[in-house]
Parts: sequence; structure tokens; C-alpha cells
Amino acid sequence: MSRIAVLNSFRLLKGYTVWKTMDVFSWRSFIYLLVFSQLITPLVSLFVWQTVTAEGKMVGGWGSSQFMIYYLAIVMVRQLTVSYEHHMLGMQIYNGELTNLLLKPHHLLYVVIGENLAVKIVSYTVSTPLIMALWIWLSPESTLSVTRIILFILTVINACILRFLWLYLLTLAAFWTEKTQSLVNAGEVAIFFIGGEVAPLFLINGAFSDCLYYAPFYGMLGFPAEILTGTRGVSLTHGLLLQGEWIVVLTLLCTLVYRKGIKRYSALGG
Repeated sequence: MSRIAVLNSFRLLKGYTVWKTMDVFSWRSFIYLLVFSQLITPLVSLFVWQTVTAEGKMVGGWGSSQFMIYYLAIVMVRQLTVSYEHHMLGMQIYNGELTNLLLKPHHLLYVVIGENLAVKIVSYTVSTPLIMALWIWLSPESTLSVTRIILFILTVINACILRFLWLYLLTLAAFWTEKTQSLVNAGEVAIFFIGGEVAPLFLINGAFSDCLYYAPFYGMLGFPAEILTGTRGVSLTHGLLLQGEWIVVLTLLCTLVYRKGIKRYSALGG
């Protein structure tokens, strides 16, 4: 791709992001409600583990402080990787608005990514102060190194891409069914149970416990949180390769499903 093409793509994406940000601000109360709803489950898990590790008790080598930092990290990762494609793209497919988007002289992804970034920008206006307030209120007994913070930012960026691709893939099911919301909810439940929110993955025992470290959900949630927590035994190389490989796999799947979905949409008179 030439330098001019890259610049044009960047300008186009920037334009959609700015435009969609102004649009999303008009219904920001809905976004703020979703932000608060995203806080509930990790905070409940945090207080449960704080109770379990009260009075100096240890679980898997972790005490109260480690669980506190881990779940504060989970809160941050959930908020920073927020993605609501099913509320926008799904409805556009259902009501036929997708037709107007397909007539534009560029790929649909510019609009979808622009909306995704717009939702993030609006949600960050409330989630960032909330995260800072939680950190100050709970005051975990740990000092975060610059290296851990930089690695956390890097892994969160990858987690953003992963979660976007995962939910985008599920949302594309709207070309075939009106049960997209149920599929997206199932996808979020998978992240909740397998990604490391119910409990850090090293505490899960069983025949398939090792397989969880190779699922994309670990890269979306648990891996960045463990990096910030400084969990012993966490392989940075494995985690980054996991995120990179699943980004490639999900990108290919999204491309395949999108092409088949557009053919079906056109055949039905969309």
C-alpha cells in the first residue's frame, strides 16, 4: 500500500471517528449505563476474593493485595476494550441501513471501526475517572513498575483488537439470524468464565485447564491483567504470540463470514 493510500485511509478513519463521536454523545447516557454495568461483575468477584483471603489467608500463593490488583486490572481491561458492535452494525443489518453504507466507495470496516473508536472515546470520559477513583479508594499495597505499565498498555491494545474482532464476528451472524444479541451475550459469557474473570486461570484445575491458556479469551482479559499484577510464571512471549495468532485467525474468519454474509444480504434484496 502506498504512502498516499495509507494517509487517505487514516484521514477517512479519523473523519468517521470524529463524526461518530458527536453522534454517540447524543445517546451517551446509554453508553454510561453500559459502563456501569461492566463494573458490577469484576467488583463482585473482587469482594468475594477479598473475603476469602481475609486475615492473611492465601489462595494459590496470592493474598488480598494480589487479588485486589488483579481485579482492578480486570476492571481496567474490560473498560478499555469495550465494544458494542451488536448495538450498531447488527441493527443496521436488520433495518436495511447497511445498504447505504455498502454504496460508499470504501470498505464497511471504516465505518465500523470509526463507531468502535467513538464508543470508546465517549465511554472513557466516565470509565477513566471511575477507574482512578477505585484505585485511590481501594489503595492496593503494591508499586507498579514502568515496565509493567508499558507491557500492560501493549497487551491491552492487542486485547482491544481481539475483543473487537470476536464481537464483530458474532455480530456478522445478523446476516443469517435475528438472534445476534444472544450470540453476543454467549460470547461475553465465554470471556467471563474462560478469560479469567471468575478466577485467575492458574487457580482452575481440571483436564482442560491448560487449554484455557490457548483460547483467545485469555488474551482478551486474563493475560493483560496478569501482566499488570506481575503474576509469577506468566510467559510474556506465549501471551503476545497467543494474541497475535488469534488476531490473524479472527481477521481471516471475519473476512470469510463478511463475504458470505454480503452475498446473502444482496441475494435477499438488501
